[in-house]
Amino acid sequence: VYNEQGKAVETERVAISPGTIVKVSNLFGKWPVRRQGMPSYAQQMRGIQLIIQQISLCYPDVTWQVWQGSKLWIQISSGSTAKQILPQLLSTIRLSDLQYIQQEIDEEEAEELNIETANFSQYQYSQILDRQSLELVLGLPDRCHRRRPDWVKIAINGRVVKIPELEQIIISSLARTCPRDRYPICFLHLQIFPYQINWNRHPAKTEIYLDNLKFWQQQINLVIGKALQFSSDIMPEFPLSEKVEKILKVSENTGNYQTRRSIEVSPDNTEEKNQELGLIELKAIAQLHNTYIVAEHPSGIWLIEQHIAHERILYEKLCDAWQIISLETPIILHHLSSAQIEQLQRLNIEVEIFGDSIWAARTAPSMLAKRNDCADALIELSKGGDLESAKVATACRSAIRNGTPLSLPEMQSLLNKWQLTRNPRTCPHGRPIYLSLEESALARFFRRHWVIGKSHGI
Repeated sequence: VYNEQGKAVETERVAISPGTIVKVSNLFGKWPVRRQGMPSYAQQMRGIQLIIQQISLCYPDVTWQVWQGSKLWIQISSGSTAKQILPQLLSTIRLSDLQYIQQEIDEEEAEELNIETANFSQYQYSQILDRQSLELVLGLPDRCHRRRPDWVKIAINGRVVKIPELEQIIISSLARTCPRDRYPICFLHLQIFPYQINWNRHPAKTEIYLDNLKFWQQQINLVIGKALQFSSDIMPEFPLSEKVEKILKVSENTGNYQTRRSIEVSPDNTEEKNQELGLIELKAIAQLHNTYIVAEHPSGIWLIEQHIAHERILYEKLCDAWQIISLETPIILHHLSSAQIEQLQRLNIEVEIFGDSIWAARTAPSMLAKRNDCADALIELSKGGDLESAKVATACRSAIRNGTPLSLPEMQSLLNKWQLTRNPRTCPHGRPIYLSLEESALARFFRRHWVIGKSHGI
């Protein structure tokens, strides 16, 4: 049912009825020369398939059926958002692997863009688009990723286009969340006033320029950060995954470090911050094999690996403040190659020759300076790559080791700080940090169909 302005005010499910039917046959039948310059048949069919997939993401309320002769070739069922469409296009993706966020651009922020409206009047704009919005469907990096960046897609006003600057922002925002040489799955749909779009970038109009590019880059950074948070109001469902199912099946049928270290229990108000941000309330209840923290929350339990959770905390601290400090006592390093010395100097670590095949390090990263194995850490950094890799290596070496016993306050402090990180789902190497066991999955495993607190009879 539509109102006088043409907007849907009431919807209900009905049997599918024929919509637009397009029949295509005998393309370029009268110009056989044109066919010789066309790609292979398989490439052409793949191109058609991609176009239909892109349109279905932009218009999720449309059901698609494509017949090739008498055979059904493509079938895409409608959904309320693009989140329901994406699992139909990628068979390895489940609905629970995706995070969906839709938000309108604040009017005050939009007014700050100060864009001239060229030849359009404000009335004409309201007829085309009454507001600006951003819609994001993000594959959670601890659950799904790709070998190629072929599923980082951006749509503008109902059409998928190429905007390299925004694609790079998406990839960089999710850096150090996916495993090495893997790329995120992301569909971003922007509803933007037409006067902010410049189509004069490519003759085919498949690539565009955006006015106020920095503004949209900031908005994308913010919404991706929001999607990765453990916020209770946008957390996706946690069905019983195949991995968890195997673990439970094995249980039905039937360590790595030795260094002693501890977590500081800081007196700050991280728990209050978590509540203010609407994050899931995690309560540490036990430690398993001095490696995993068992935490409960209102709808189940999580297993969190303490080393990589702490590694994520330290890595983000280093990203915010990478600091090199002077050492009171120089650290002696042996048998460094010229390439290793250059690498340390690139990281602003001061190294001087101290003898035959002996060097003295006068500075070191603040996080490593007071460690007993600082010399080994500097040797490791000398073999690394860029500054980003050095931060990852430093965080990994400085994090609490698996095999270290922790008290309940120490575990709770670690959980609170971990939840406040920007990308809490994976470590900087792309490994998942936690395993979720939801109460509903446990109930199915124990074949519990009754209500807790009530007797289920004899």
